[in-house]
Amino acid sequence: MTIVFVNGVPVTPAVWTPLLGELPRTRSQEVVTLAPPGFGAPLPPGFGATYFDYRTWLIDELARIDAPVDLVGHSLAGGYVLEVAMTRPDLLRSWVSDTVGGYEPD
Repeated sequence: MTIVFVNGVPVTPAVWTPLLGELPRTRSQEVVTLAPPGFGAPLPPGFGATYFDYRTWLIDELARIDAPVDLVGHSLAGGYVLEVAMTRPDLLRSWVSDTVGGYEPD
C-alpha cells in the first residue's frame, strides 16, 4: 500500500513532516510526498502551469506507482486530487482533499 501526499501552495513537502511522524507504519506501507512543479519542485521545460498541467503532472506521477494509492491533497493540490479522482479513479484506492467545497457553487 502506498500513501501519496501532495502539498499545496505556498508550502513544500515539509508541511507533511508533523503528520508523517504520527502515522503508524507497517512493512507493507510506503509513504511518498510529491511537490507540484513550482511549489517545492522545479518547473519542467515547457510546463504551462495551468490547472490541467498540474492534473496531468499528478496523473503521470501516480501512474509510475505499481498499485492504486491512497492520495492526500492539501490546498491547491486538493483540487488536483479531486480532478484525478474524477478522471483516473483507476489510479486510486482512496483519496482525501481539503478543498471539496470549492466544487460547490454555493
